[in-house]
Amino acid sequence: MDLSISLFIAASFAVLCTFYIGKRILTVDFSEYSSENSKKAKLERLLAKKDTPLQNSKIRKDIRNAFERILIPLGKADQKLLPARMDMAFRKKIVSQINRLNRNKLCRKIYVTDVVPIPKNDFETWSDDGREWRESVLMCSTLERFESTEDNKVQHEIYRKNSYLRILQSRHIRSADRKEKKKSYYSDMLKITCPSCGASVKLDSQQVTCEYCGAVIKNEFYDWQTESFEIYESISTNLKRFLQLLVSGSILFLCVFLCLYLIEDTEISLAAGVGAAVLAFGVIITPIICGKIKQERLAGKIVRYSENFLRACLNEYFLKNESDKDMLDFSVDTIKLLKVANTDEITKVTAEIYGTKTFLPENQKPFTKKIKKKLTLQRARNPEKRKTDGDFFTEKECPSCGANFMPDENGCCSYCGYTLHEDSIKWKIKS
Repeated sequence: MDLSISLFIAASFAVLCTFYIGKRILTVDFSEYSSENSKKAKLERLLAKKDTPLQNSKIRKDIRNAFERILIPLGKADQKLLPARMDMAFRKKIVSQINRLNRNKLCRKIYVTDVVPIPKNDFETWSDDGREWRESVLMCSTLERFESTEDNKVQHEIYRKNSYLRILQSRHIRSADRKEKKKSYYSDMLKITCPSCGASVKLDSQQVTCEYCGAVIKNEFYDWQTESFEIYESISTNLKRFLQLLVSGSILFLCVFLCLYLIEDTEISLAAGVGAAVLAFGVIITPIICGKIKQERLAGKIVRYSENFLRACLNEYFLKNESDKDMLDFSVDTIKLLKVANTDEITKVTAEIYGTKTFLPENQKPFTKKIKKKLTLQRARNPEKRKTDGDFFTEKECPSCGANFMPDENGCCSYCGYTLHEDSIKWKIKS
């Protein structure tokens, strides 16, 4: 078949197929291009006066509080405003960031507008052995500003139209309650009976005072502990699907064109072109699927594997070993397991770590670098297995509830379920 005719037929066939599929998977929404969604209008809404960053965002109070307990301390560069319950590595990271901002006499204000909760106005919850987790991701528009604490002058700003705010929190599950295999634990623990006078007391903070008798009641066990906070930008789902459709259409066009040009019979060439395109898609998709299966298989070899806990250990390691005084923030983005080796005593893991570093040099604009590291980590194979308690638990206070640490059969606090994190539990970076 002639070159021009082959090009015309292949292009027409690819466009028709792309249009047919796109009509079913793409959502055409011209409101994105309206005047109220322009950058100027969004900036006006972002900079409108608010008492708190998420005021009038129409999201649930507990979700709003979870985000604002991090956004407000950063906006005022005041570590005293940080919540009491935070992962230790995460707290050190935020405190280090605030100290760096104070040295430069700056604060990091994050303005938020047009919040669209994903997929609905709620937390996603799950349990992971001894912990219950919850995560919320808010799609919104944000303006991140580094402002001078002396004259409020803006040193640097980042506008993100399609921004995502992510918060990750966890809390302990008592051993006695783990056996029930619930999806969500203690969600109904909003009120308790005052042990002093018997009145009903609402648990709305880490420490509450009975309004009837004045008794002070600590409820640290039921409080959520903040593990991670992230702000990032991503292309919209519609644009992502459009780009995938464009690549697929290009592959289909190329395969059909080559078959039409090389094979004289039109019907056979079209069938061969479609078959070649399907084969090409398979070659591209198969390694991706196999990679995911391999990651699941390797993770299954690790006793009580938690990617969130591994990420916390890595953040703690990089925070301790980072010598650059200009570093403002560090985050671990993706962990790719390469190899897992088990012995009777330890688990050794080789992994590729992908992350980002944000730097704030003195009197300069902040900038970000992407990093990739190949690390070997190891940990006790069964981190909760102990040969003997000995004198280890004698007169030791539980770091969660303050009670005398009397371990149950799983080595957890008999009162609140907290597990003492020994060196055997944490991942150690060997090389």
